[in-house]
Amino acid sequence: MSQKILVIEDNVEMCQNIASILKLGRYNVLTSNTGKLGIELAQQNPPDLILCDIMMPELDGYGVLHILSKDPSTANIPFIFLTAKTELRDFRIGMNLGADDYITKPFEGLELLNVIELRLKKNDLIKTTFRNTITDIDDFFYKTKQLPDFQKLSDQRRSRVYKKKEFVFVEGEQPKYVYFIDKGLVKTFKANNDGKELITGLHRDGDFFGFVALLEDKPNNESAIVLKESQIYMIPQQDFLTLIYGNKEIARKFISMLASNLYEAENKLLELAYQSVRQRVATVLIKLNTQTESTNGDRHITVARKDLSGMVGTTTESLNRTLVDFKNEGLIEIYDKGLKIVQHSKLEKVKN
Repeated sequence: MSQKILVIEDNVEMCQNIASILKLGRYNVLTSNTGKLGIELAQQNPPDLILCDIMMPELDGYGVLHILSKDPSTANIPFIFLTAKTELRDFRIGMNLGADDYITKPFEGLELLNVIELRLKKNDLIKTTFRNTITDIDDFFYKTKQLPDFQKLSDQRRSRVYKKKEFVFVEGEQPKYVYFIDKGLVKTFKANNDGKELITGLHRDGDFFGFVALLEDKPNNESAIVLKESQIYMIPQQDFLTLIYGNKEIARKFISMLASNLYEAENKLLELAYQSVRQRVATVLIKLNTQTESTNGDRHITVARKDLSGMVGTTTESLNRTLVDFKNEGLIEIYDKGLKIVQHSKLEKVKN
């Protein structure tokens, strides 16, 4: 279906010329010669993009943008100003109000079509929901690379298999990549001078890790080691920084893909600060249980005690005492290679 563009321009001849160019580009076109009518058309039949002149009688382009940006049904429609060269100093006002771009009069038809095509591509990218899978991440990079500010993004990103107990990166090293787990399990941790570990994360399929050091432009403040064979996708530092700093809308989209990891890290800090050891152990067990694949209807948690204590933020001795308490209370079963939750609702009460 053809995309729909609303043109708001008080000069009738100019408005007709723009409409003719857009129709040649196979767009459906709505036109208005006043700001008020333009607002009504946008609200009654929301277009895919709005082209609006700045200098108009009664209600100028700034007023149109201000009103439409307050209406939830029109607030996210791409908005491009049409401005004369003598008004260039004023276009900043429009950009601060939330305009997406501007075109300087006079302009060629091809220039107009190119600006609109790129803006619609960007809007399509922003509206697309990308899952945390290799296929969707590749699709995100491919679509982003079509935009002018992102053409230097890599055509392909490295992917490799890491063996169990292989380090992905080490604390103190200069970071080179952001990592995405296609399949596998990776532990991130910090070690103190006595060699004791604090586990900062347990990352599974669909998780990003290793990006905080790149954002801070500092050496890695943690290490990452593979707990079971993992297929890991590597996003180069330059690609990552281009996505973060190249355009605020694209950055927002990419950050939303990282957000679950950031949210998890923040929650863990709160848990360490305010929960008792019993609460923290219950929280970690419930989380691991939801992330563990079911076997014949049962979920068996097989994380090593050392790693489990690191995730809880306590000593192995304190963890073991708590697990024995949970077993005696009938909340879990313990066996040689792991444990199983048998009273999920009661463990939830301990957590809360």
